[in-house]
Amino acid sequence: MGNDTVKGLSVNAKTLIAILLFVNVGFATKMISKYYRMKEAGYIREKTFKEQFEKRVMKSFGSMEELNKMVGDITRQKEDAEKVAASVKEQDEQLKLVNKKLEDAKAKLEEEKARLQKQIWELEDTLSHARKQ
Repeated sequence: MGNDTVKGLSVNAKTLIAILLFVNVGFATKMISKYYRMKEAGYIREKTFKEQFEKRVMKSFGSMEELNKMVGDITRQKEDAEKVAASVKEQDEQLKLVNKKLEDAKAKLEEEKARLQKQIWELEDTLSHARKQ
């Protein structure tokens, strides 16, 4: 009983630690509840947007099934248009090849025409010289 040394922390330190612990727990609780309120508000916002969108669809199309049907039709039309575009592109490449061949043939025919015209002129010159003699 003669040992008057204090072991551990003082009463003031223990009180301070307990107060800080309660403040920390209170702050954590407040932040968690704030998180859930924000989460709920976001869900409500998304929910109201979805409801407004559905109302607009109902006014415009009559039902979601009609909208889905129209979306399906538009998707099919897009796929068909892509197929047609690929076909047109292929035909364009073929037409370019044919056009190039025609240009080459035209150039050859122009050369042949010039050669034949030259030959005609030579024959005319020969004929005119033969008449003069």
